[in-house]
Parts: sequence; C-alpha cells; structure tokens
Amino acid sequence: MDIFLPEGFEAGRGRAPMSRPASARKLSVEAGGVQYPVLRRWATGFAAASGVAPVLKGVVSLYDGSEYLHKCLITGHEAADGQQVYSFKRAAEVDYAAQVDAEQSFQADQPNG
Repeated sequence: MDIFLPEGFEAGRGRAPMSRPASARKLSVEAGGVQYPVLRRWATGFAAASGVAPVLKGVVSLYDGSEYLHKCLITGHEAADGQQVYSFKRAAEVDYAAQVDAEQSFQADQPNG
C-alpha cells in the first residue's frame, strides 16, 4: 500500500506544540499546610511566581507531584522578573530505605501482647 503525502510534509509537524518541556515537573512547595507551585528549582534554591505565594520563611517542603523531595530552610529571598527567588541553607534528602529499617527495628523491639 502506498501512502501519498503532500510535498513539504514533515513527520510530527502536525502535532500541537507542547505547552512546557518534557523535563518540566509539577514542582510545588508546602508552607503552613498550603502548597504553592514552583516554577524552577536548582541545588540551592527555587523560584515561585510573585503574587501566587506569600513571602516564605523558615522550613518548607518541596514536592514533585505527590513525591516528597526535600525539607528546606529558607535563608533569603528576592523579587526578580515577576518571581520570588528563594535560597535555602540546607535540604535533607529523603531516605525511605533508612526510614523502613528504623520502623522495622522499632517494631522488633516492642513487646508482643
């Protein structure tokens, strides 16, 4: 079976453009029990849209969708180009394996009955 395509046709050209890059994630920050969207993140900070989130201070949690990433201590912020840019001093990685081991050890130490 032969397929005839118009001259100048390029595969994939008819697809709608993606609204954001494939590498973009659904990042959010939680402060005071409320989650706010995060525009971008790097090793020592993140940025959120101005007006969407209040000025954040103290310890916050970063999420990628529903996956917990870090607990961050915010050390500073500045407004730039319609964004609030935050820096954090430390971010503890979540180690689920260590948590499971600790819970199993705790349960083993508990008396039965």
